Amino acid sequence: MIPVKIRKALGVKAGSKVTLTLKPTKPIPTAVLEPEPKSWVKAVTGLGKGLWGKGEEYIEKERKSWDKT
Repeated sequence: MIPVKIRKALGVKAGSKVTLTLKPTKPIPTAVLEPEPKSWVKAVTGLGKGLWGKGEEYIEKERKSWDKT
């Protein structure tokens, strides 16, 4: 059971779903409690942006290589 003070700080109500994550920090591990997002799609949208560079440049390079044959 999560105390009322903590629920209010997180913005969750009784019965809401939360995610509990254990971070192995030293010397004492830390538990992180987060409210579950209303939409997982919105929560993860854009997380990989820029991860592989600019896709447009790669596509343009590939298209130019097709014209040479």
